[in-house]
Amino acid sequence: MNIDFEHPSLLKLLAIIPIFWGLSALALGRLPLWRLIASNFLRGLVLALLLLCLAGLSRIEKLPGESVLIFCADVSDSISLENKAWVMNSIMNIENGLGKKVKRGLVVFGKDAQVMAPVDERLKPENLRWEVDTSRSNAASGLLACLSIFPKDSKKRIILFTDGNENLGSGLQAASILEKQGIEVHALELPPPPEVKETYVKKLMVPEEIAQGEAFEARVAVENKGNLPSKGRLSLYEGQRFLREWETSFSPGLNTFDFLYENPQRGFLEFRAVLEAESDTDPNNNLHEAFVNVRGKPRILYLQGEVSPHNRPFLVEALEGKDVEVELRGPRDMPRTLQELLGYECIILSNVPATTLGHEQMEALKNYVGDFGGGLVMLGGEHSFAQGGYAGTAVEEILPVKVTTGSTFIEEKPRKVAVILLVDKSGSMTGSKLFATKKAAVELMSQLKSDDLMGLIAFDVIPYDIIELMPVRDLQSSIVNKLTRLNAGGGTDIFPAMKEAYKKLVNSGSQVSHVILMSDGNTRSVYYSYESLMEMFKQANISVSTIAIGGWLVNTRLMKDIAMRTRGEFYILKDVKDLPKLVVTDADKALTKADFHEEQFVPKLDPSSEILKGITQEQIPPLRGYSLTRPKPTAEVPLVADVRGVDDPILADWRYGLGKVVAYTSDAEARWSNQWVNWAMYNKFWSQTIHWAMRDRPRGEYALQIEEREGKPHLVIESSIGDFDRLQLRLLSSGLEGHEVNLRQVAPRRYIASLETYQPGYYTLDVSTFKGDKLMDHATKGLIIPPQARPLPFESLSQGNNREFMEAVTRITHGKINPGMEELGQDTGEIEKKEDLSKFLIPLAMGLFLIDIAIRRIGVA
Repeated sequence: MNIDFEHPSLLKLLAIIPIFWGLSALALGRLPLWRLIASNFLRGLVLALLLLCLAGLSRIEKLPGESVLIFCADVSDSISLENKAWVMNSIMNIENGLGKKVKRGLVVFGKDAQVMAPVDERLKPENLRWEVDTSRSNAASGLLACLSIFPKDSKKRIILFTDGNENLGSGLQAASILEKQGIEVHALELPPPPEVKETYVKKLMVPEEIAQGEAFEARVAVENKGNLPSKGRLSLYEGQRFLREWETSFSPGLNTFDFLYENPQRGFLEFRAVLEAESDTDPNNNLHEAFVNVRGKPRILYLQGEVSPHNRPFLVEALEGKDVEVELRGPRDMPRTLQELLGYECIILSNVPATTLGHEQMEALKNYVGDFGGGLVMLGGEHSFAQGGYAGTAVEEILPVKVTTGSTFIEEKPRKVAVILLVDKSGSMTGSKLFATKKAAVELMSQLKSDDLMGLIAFDVIPYDIIELMPVRDLQSSIVNKLTRLNAGGGTDIFPAMKEAYKKLVNSGSQVSHVILMSDGNTRSVYYSYESLMEMFKQANISVSTIAIGGWLVNTRLMKDIAMRTRGEFYILKDVKDLPKLVVTDADKALTKADFHEEQFVPKLDPSSEILKGITQEQIPPLRGYSLTRPKPTAEVPLVADVRGVDDPILADWRYGLGKVVAYTSDAEARWSNQWVNWAMYNKFWSQTIHWAMRDRPRGEYALQIEEREGKPHLVIESSIGDFDRLQLRLLSSGLEGHEVNLRQVAPRRYIASLETYQPGYYTLDVSTFKGDKLMDHATKGLIIPPQARPLPFESLSQGNNREFMEAVTRITHGKINPGMEELGQDTGEIEKKEDLSKFLIPLAMGLFLIDIAIRRIGVA
């Protein structure tokens, strides 16, 4: 029989017994000597017994018992299929070599543990099907699962099959628990892993930012982790464009490949390196991406309502050659996304009708100015402002002027009006059509004022003056007579008739001229001959509305083009009875429209304007017309026209959100600004206007850096100035419309934001600083979020065996590494039965204490 202490360190307290005796003798000094000695002895003995109880005195008795051996197998992903098969074969070989009286069990573990076979005399091979999560290795769960199935009175042993690369739980803590239960843990080393054969793209290195036209090198690093060369092919792409291919043998270790990229253009470049190799076990690491931001001159997008391949706008020519880059497009080629717009510092809309811009494009333009500080300059013309259909749109919201429909601006002073009806009198106009035409002429005359001019030209292949262009008061008594001369017959040629109408209207001296053409459009003159004629009508500000008569035989292309090019309306007549009403309605619409004013005048200048710095009133040449608008309350109006008795804006500007907007209600071309395009200050005026509207240059520098923190990308931004109390960031990409980023301040002028939810690629980063509600600074920068390194799996076949872990577990539990069968195959074993002796010591101490009390009481008596 052996004794054991659970807390042997407490035995050191026995040294206080002599001190206790001395103190007790002083307290009981009046007792007779023999009783004093007896009491002190008993008290010391009681104290000694109590200390033995606290130290955990127990009796150990070794008895014969059954032997139990449990196999604990690691089946996580770091164990190869070959090694898993080796483990199962080893288990069956050991199991066959065990004595008949040895009971055995089986536990497997990965992220958690599963009891495959409870303690029994034999293992059943058909039960070896596990269902555990193999993505992690938790040896502690396997060892503790073994503890739970051991019989109470048995010789307990565990054989641990593992590579020792645990990544969950603590196997050493579990071993300490097993040691206290008297359980031995033996470990069998697994065969070494097979030789690694892996070649992959380690890195693709390019500069983050360069200037336009600056050559740079792209470097690809390929690593061969094997011991032998590996044949393969490496390809490099920029976007979808193939750059170069290297077909070679990759030596063990690091291999680098360089490519010189020349003359990069403004924007961002996406590079991809793609690898195909013989020695490759993981296809997921054969692709690497990198991005380069190419800086260039500030870009201005000039959208022209009508783009001619032969004539460039005067304003474009004035801006070219400066410190900006101007890109000319038609309105239908306007960028459709905010991300595309942010590539420009300023957008110019020159005589662009609203109908050519979609709702989404207008909203993007509004966000471009208000949220991202872009500039907008809107120029007037016959298709701009109200006459361009901008009333009530998102574009009108950001303009410094109010765009109102023509009814608000009907001229108060009298205007001279002239209208000519052009009537096709060919053979197709017989019967009710001709009658309806005559009725329409009479109805039109009744709607015009007595001073207005009216005429009617009939035509087949040549024109006929049915009604000379004359005042309505002179026509009222003779119109019916004149209309009797209108008879159908002959062919059709519209061109001579239109030319005749043009001559009459140009020489009429009228301020408003309009033509109503009624025909099927089937003319003898070829189409291209009308091009110059339509341009003449347009320049003379003579509108032509066309009414298609003739059903399916109508030449709609010509009729539509005439109306569109001359700012008229196109109609298809469905019922001939509606012709008179249609003529009257069109004339009323054309003659009351007054969204612009045409008259020569000299704008009045405000000398305090920043835009007009260096330009005086005496230098301003006259203009011939402008679109009618009204300034918004907070807008600045440096140029006005007072010809109508009110100050109409010619040049207005203001800030909208983070950006700036300029409205120039005249045009920048020869129709209204023919003297301006030859003005010596023309270039200076527009250069200062455009530069004022362009995105502000930031006052501070904002350093950007991408850092990996806890395996996730983070953006660190640091400002060079600190005169603000709030910093706002917005990220924008082609699929992300201005998303605000959550920032956390980590130091003065230093902020950090998580980019975990953003995909790798190029983003536009908008930085704004505020003090209270006041904007202090604004900057727009390019940001490249690199591809995240693919996280290594917790379980890797190439890790090998962690012998240190196995040695620690076996040392703690008094086991061995790679034990022999003689140590594992014992049929029986001695089991230690431990009995706590405190159940005897405490009653004995209580009895001795009562005797001590009796001795002291007798002494007192």
